[in-house]
Amino acid sequence: MHSQCITYARFKKKLLKDIQFMQLTSLTVIRSLVVAFTAIIGLTACGGSDSTDSDYTYAYIQFYNASPNGANVEMREIDGDSFGSAQFGDTTSLFSMEDGDIELEFIRTDSDDQEVYIDELTANLRNGYKTIVVMSGDFNSPIFTTYSFERETLEDHFRIFALSVAADESSYDFYMSESGDPFEAAHFLGTVTTGNATELEYWDTDEDSDDFDEGEYTIYLTQPGSDDVIFESQTVNFAYSTEYLLTLRDVSGAIQNGLVVDTILNSSTVTALTDVEADSQYRIYNSTEIDTELNVTFGGNTDEEEVNFSLAAGEISDFSAIRYGDYRVTVSDPSNSSVALSNKLITLNQGESKAILIYSADNKLGAATFLESGLPQAYDKTVNFINLVSDYDDVDFYLVRNDETIDTAEYDLQNLEFAESASRVLPSDYYEVIAVYEDDNDEQILLDRTSLFGFTEEENYIVTVEPANTSTGYEIKILY
Repeated sequence: MHSQCITYARFKKKLLKDIQFMQLTSLTVIRSLVVAFTAIIGLTACGGSDSTDSDYTYAYIQFYNASPNGANVEMREIDGDSFGSAQFGDTTSLFSMEDGDIELEFIRTDSDDQEVYIDELTANLRNGYKTIVVMSGDFNSPIFTTYSFERETLEDHFRIFALSVAADESSYDFYMSESGDPFEAAHFLGTVTTGNATELEYWDTDEDSDDFDEGEYTIYLTQPGSDDVIFESQTVNFAYSTEYLLTLRDVSGAIQNGLVVDTILNSSTVTALTDVEADSQYRIYNSTEIDTELNVTFGGNTDEEEVNFSLAAGEISDFSAIRYGDYRVTVSDPSNSSVALSNKLITLNQGESKAILIYSADNKLGAATFLESGLPQAYDKTVNFINLVSDYDDVDFYLVRNDETIDTAEYDLQNLEFAESASRVLPSDYYEVIAVYEDDNDEQILLDRTSLFGFTEEENYIVTVEPANTSTGYEIKILY
């Protein structure tokens, strides 16, 4: 009798592999299949038990935002509590709930702090199951899809579900190998499509478990039916005994092309896996007031030729795509009014976009760098601010809308030291940018202010305050 129960459990799990992580609208079909299967094999021979190996007694829900041109979106129960919000490529936390139907609504907040309704749906939550709500597609008419799978108590093993959320509804062949093995040694695990999340099966099962052994692996993606690799992950450490959802999505933000594989667990932290061969990019800004153009040399990586160009005062270069690696930047002043900057190290990782801002302090050239956002800039703007005034540490920036003052401004950055940068996510709107510092008497001294400026384009904005020939001696510049 006992061995028959084990055989049934394994056979039942195998049957459910292809149907259990489907849209919730298909749950009736799933229940019917399981009931019919149970009747056929005579489950009563196992003592009538329909228990699982799961210790999870609640229903669980999570929201994932995969709309590449969207905004920060909140999921909440209609006339109830909020489940938090998620930007593109992020999730909310996992919430434990009672089983049953739940009515959900999705909203964003506009520049007037008004809620904008997006959509609503009813999800069926079941004890022992995790339900994830996925928003994908064009944000002007997004698609909301619910997926559900039964959670299991695992030990030294993990499960993988995979889903494509690419905007063009592309499908991909999914391969996986043990860490260190090339693509030729990888195992084909299935074709990942949009609209259906597939549980992938381990190629080296044993008597203890049908699931993946914890450890390090490499992921490969190809076009369906092709052997040409279009995505290779860095080594991925699957260190948790749980279910992983891997979503194949588009790149957005400063870099527009390529694929990312998001690794979703049971928290609001998502690990974005980039292609090991993905290009990076950079752009350089000359913030100095030096009359002659500065000579810039960008190179040092043995795989790339050195790039030489000139930048006038106040000029920002276009984005330049380049292979990932460690580079050096040298900047010289032909007029010899400032000491050259030599061999500034610039590290560009796969899929990263970096801004390099050249400044002059004490007649010496220097450079400050920061990463530019990979988030979409359609509704919410990730704006980088940097203090290029060597005379003052602790410069404050205020973003003042037409019905606000410095005291009432909702968005600000405080205490930026010289060459220090920070970012804020702003709703698309018009702002007056004001830069001040506080003197020894805690009085605010104005460095500069702009007229109302529209942070309204799909751009990665940079705001600087720097020395200038103005009445205050300083000027705010907005770059994009």
